[in-house]
Amino acid sequence: MSADSAAVQALNRRIDELMRQHAALLAQLQQDQRRTRHLARSVWRIEEEARRRIARELHDGVGQNLVALMRQLDTIAAQLPAAAANGRDGLLRARALAQTTLDDTRSLSRLLRPQILDDLGLEAALRWLARSVEGLQVELVLPEQLPALDDDIATLLFRVAQEALSNAVRHAAASRVQIAVSLRGTGQLRMDIADDGRGCDLGAALAAGRDGHGSGLGGMRDRVDLFDGRLNLQSVPGKGFNICIELPLRVTARSEP
Repeated sequence: MSADSAAVQALNRRIDELMRQHAALLAQLQQDQRRTRHLARSVWRIEEEARRRIARELHDGVGQNLVALMRQLDTIAAQLPAAAANGRDGLLRARALAQTTLDDTRSLSRLLRPQILDDLGLEAALRWLARSVEGLQVELVLPEQLPALDDDIATLLFRVAQEALSNAVRHAAASRVQIAVSLRGTGQLRMDIADDGRGCDLGAALAAGRDGHGSGLGGMRDRVDLFDGRLNLQSVPGKGFNICIELPLRVTARSEP
């Protein structure tokens, strides 16, 4: 065998070895990515479960205690003699404070985790969300029959819609928003959210999110990516803001990837 042939064979063996190492590194990287995604989903689910528990405790625990307190104040006020006007006025002020606290507690409970999402599903939760945002006209376009979605997907879409409406009010100064949910023949679920606000520079908005400021668009994209979805953002200053999400349609019970 000539020196040139031996050199070529040695080079080929080296190339083969490098290709095997590359394949092994790629397989390890893919495995690490799956593990990271699995961990991120678990953390997100734990956060949502914590929100669910706190919201339930606020509604069923603190809320019910405040209702009982108000009834007790009403009973005491009714039993006071007519001459005890000052005492009755004080009880009425205490009751008004309890009512305000109850309203704030219920509002906080719904913001943390609306019970309607767990009880009645995404469609009912979106209808409640559309009614609850002050100063914003929200139009919902939903399929005639939205299937019972996997809990993760329903929660994800609700959170994106909630974040989008909050941004439309706080950052975009919008007056109208349309939320459209549609089913695709390819087994995809799509949500489009469009507002008539002042729009923004997407690059600047995403950069602000990375710095810990802004509208949370980066976090929205990360959450969609966790469930193998695609998030498309479109906006220019003065032209409104559009969000498009496409996710694999999952209608079974929550399951691990």
